[in-house]
Amino acid sequence: MTKNKKSDNVNEKCKAVIYARFSSDKQREESIEGQIRECTQFAKSQNLEIIGTYIDRALSARSDNRPDFLRMIADSSKGLFQYVVVYQLDRFSRSRYDSAVYKHKLKKNGVRVLSAKERIGDDPSSIILESMLEGYAEYYSAELSQKVKRGMTENVLEHKWTGGYVPLGYSLAPDKTLQIDPSGAEAVKIIYEKWLSGYRIMDIIRYLNEHNYVTSRKSKFRYNSLNRILTNPIYTGLYRWGTIEVADYAPAIITQKQFALAQEKIHHIKAHPRAKRRSAAYALTGIIYCGVCGSPMTGQSGHSKSGALYHYYRCSTKNNYHNRGKKLNIKCTNRNISRDKLEDLVLQTTINILMNPEAVRMIAKQAVAAQKKDPAATEIDRIKEDKKLIQKKLNNSIKAVEAGIISTTLAANIAQYEKEIAELDIKMEKIKLSSTPVKIDEIAVEFFLKSLLLNKKEHDKYRLDMFQTFIRRVIVYPDKVEIQYNYTATPHILENPVTKMMTGNSGCSRCERLVTR
Repeated sequence: MTKNKKSDNVNEKCKAVIYARFSSDKQREESIEGQIRECTQFAKSQNLEIIGTYIDRALSARSDNRPDFLRMIADSSKGLFQYVVVYQLDRFSRSRYDSAVYKHKLKKNGVRVLSAKERIGDDPSSIILESMLEGYAEYYSAELSQKVKRGMTENVLEHKWTGGYVPLGYSLAPDKTLQIDPSGAEAVKIIYEKWLSGYRIMDIIRYLNEHNYVTSRKSKFRYNSLNRILTNPIYTGLYRWGTIEVADYAPAIITQKQFALAQEKIHHIKAHPRAKRRSAAYALTGIIYCGVCGSPMTGQSGHSKSGALYHYYRCSTKNNYHNRGKKLNIKCTNRNISRDKLEDLVLQTTINILMNPEAVRMIAKQAVAAQKKDPAATEIDRIKEDKKLIQKKLNNSIKAVEAGIISTTLAANIAQYEKEIAELDIKMEKIKLSSTPVKIDEIAVEFFLKSLLLNKKEHDKYRLDMFQTFIRRVIVYPDKVEIQYNYTATPHILENPVTKMMTGNSGCSRCERLVTR
């Protein structure tokens, strides 16, 4: 049951893409070029073949509303690449939640994120350190947003637009306040009139698109664009900025009564929703294995006799569409296991570990110990190698001149080599002077681990993903579950792996009545 490390071995010639981003007009196009250059050099040193780049300009990593970022996530399912290389982890995301969600999606598609500047290894402590660096970026983003928020609040109170896309129906006046845009305002009035007259959302969208109305982004109307318009009080003149409400912020396009009636209709629909199927996400995909035959387990769903939908994990050798069992002549006897009960068990076990102060201190020590190699030192080593190759060419050219070989090309080459060597020397000195690598101490790690517990009730759909930093593998046996963690076991403090025994009805083929202790 040795873990397949094919996707983790960056020494093989694997395919990779680069994701680069800058977040404001204070950063320039050169910032993107610099990121791509560093990522390309890093990929070359790791024997990775870059097959493409994804670039988002003037977009924040605190939000996942980044076109090329989302395109990269979607493309990861096509099997075209195995790695995403970023300049630093904060280029990927400054939100720990978003990072957990999208890294989990990439992981299910067999794709890993690598940082060119922050050398994070594959050992357990380094995995925790990687999550810590993401948390550090999130802290920086939150601190910066506080400073920005103060300035934007002043603009709101002066009725000035705070930035971003101007709502449909308005345009910016020279003093940065909102003024009526006749064409857009007409579309807004049509939307409210038809919505209050009983038209369905899709009927309104069809009407607007057929009559060549466009959104504030000059695109066709979709469900989300209509939903934003129907729930935005700006069309009554009211603007909400956090806890601040400013009346008469903008000229009204609809009446307050129209807006109130629209909200009543929306709330009524939400209060009487159609029956929805439960989410079929399987958080343990990629790290769950069968303890009987060693094969991966996959998420499956089915209906009980009563018609209720249930989810479970099953050994992949038993899948109808999976011929691995037949090819290897494997007849696995392991049972299926309830997805919800297993994921709850893994989640609660992980939380219990992190609630132990001694365990948290020990994990923090291991994470801090992973910060051994200075990224700047690695970059300087790479520059030294480049300098050595250029110096060799220079020496050969000088020898040729000394041997009596004279040509304009040779003279030009000597001058170029000397210039390149001088530039590399300057670059090394700049790195030495400007390099201030983040050194995370044990207190910061402990704070990060405790913050996970404080947020464990948030984002329930992805609650287990928030803790996957610590989970390396889950192995399911007929009578127990073994959870392997990304830390080194310590006597009487940290157990690894953690084994949980199970009892249940042996005749239950799907283990729906399985309980744990």
